[in-house]
Amino acid sequence: MRLRLVVLACFVSLLVARDLAAEDRVTVRGNYYRETSTRVLAPVVYVEKDLPDERFTIGAEYLLDAVTSASIGAGAAAVTGGDFLFTEFRHEGTLRASARLKEWSFGGFFRYSTESDWVSRSFGLGGARDVFNRAGTVSLQYMANLDSVLQLYGGRAIPWTGGRMNLEEMSPETGGRPSNLLQVHYLGLGYTHALTRRLLGGVLAEGIVSKGPQDNPYRKVRDGLDESHPRLRRRVALSGFLRYAVPKTPLVLEGRYRFYADDWAILAHAPEVRAHVRFLRRVILRLRYRFYTQTGAYFWRADGNYGSDTIYRTADPKMTKFHSHTPGVEMTVELDGLAKVRGLHWLKGAWVQATYNHVFYSEGYRFGPYARLGSLAFSVPF
Repeated sequence: MRLRLVVLACFVSLLVARDLAAEDRVTVRGNYYRETSTRVLAPVVYVEKDLPDERFTIGAEYLLDAVTSASIGAGAAAVTGGDFLFTEFRHEGTLRASARLKEWSFGGFFRYSTESDWVSRSFGLGGARDVFNRAGTVSLQYMANLDSVLQLYGGRAIPWTGGRMNLEEMSPETGGRPSNLLQVHYLGLGYTHALTRRLLGGVLAEGIVSKGPQDNPYRKVRDGLDESHPRLRRRVALSGFLRYAVPKTPLVLEGRYRFYADDWAILAHAPEVRAHVRFLRRVILRLRYRFYTQTGAYFWRADGNYGSDTIYRTADPKMTKFHSHTPGVEMTVELDGLAKVRGLHWLKGAWVQATYNHVFYSEGYRFGPYARLGSLAFSVPF
């Protein structure tokens, strides 16, 4: 089970209408993630259809998430000589719709995801309006996750309400433990503007409120006690970017920055630089570098020692103080040239794309010194 405290900003682009040069299209993508003790394979198939044209578009997506993890269970190391490997699968389906009406664009989606100890339902709505003769765009997005958190115990999936029963959070109606429902609400307000013919800028303000169990039912702190996180978390983020097309060259330079803060006392800064270049007519290369640094949560302890009477405890590396460096590369090859070959006309408008990112973590990060992320995609219109 992975407690997916979702970075909802990653899905903002799903809420508003896509590029109006839309077309009926099928995209197949394979995603790969690897760190010291976890490997994730996640193939995705996405189909998009205009009805009857780009003014109204619907889409459907299916994702299979196969996660292989290493975990030292009771006696596992003695029997196997090391970590016990197990694989779990997550199935996810998404339906999307978007529309365009003059200066306005609207979008929405519904997503259902299920695995052995997690059931997730999420939806989102968004809208955008072009302003200043379409030199700028204002956007507003809302998204919600309603997740049922479970724990596999004795061959059954039982509700997980948190690692510790906090008496102040007990239900006044029943006197029982809190619900196993994790609610996540996201609101984003953004603005982009063409500052000059070659310079584009944008800003985004985001707020996220999470309420419910936010600890991992299988993760233990150093003394073997259950991990226990607060059931309420409020997060805000401010980000911006500038994108500049260098005159008389195929080069586009981009700078990004994101500031993050929450009421668990985590503060984070993430500057990033990117370079986009087109060469050989149909090849687009993107290089990136991202630096990330954050403080630790107020209940994180560097030595990992917690008393049995401590209300909040964590063994989550994301709650620790750390920093990381992420270089990455992405290459997209447009296949229109092959469409001129007899029998391959269906490749007109198609492309293939390969992406690789390598994350270097600071010393002492629990999930290892590095992580690898990659993807390979093929997209074709129909």
